[in-house]
Amino acid sequence: MRHPYKKFAQLQLFMIVVTVFVGVLALAYQHLFLALLTCIFLALSFLFEALVELKRGRTYLFGQQLLRAIIIIIFVSFIYFK
Repeated sequence: MRHPYKKFAQLQLFMIVVTVFVGVLALAYQHLFLALLTCIFLALSFLFEALVELKRGRTYLFGQQLLRAIIIIIFVSFIYFK
């Protein structure tokens, strides 16, 4: 039987791999936009982890991961666009 949150767990793992790949490119090319994308992909990874916790019924961990994702997106966007 397939778990109802398996899709979100796979998306989380995929976003971590994409984050590492784009992060390496950002460091290699020293490109600020790629660094912004790296942080956004990391926030998306936290968001998918939050959805897994919500499906499991762990609302405290869901809120914690969701708050992390929101904080990263807000502050990274603020720093990038300032």
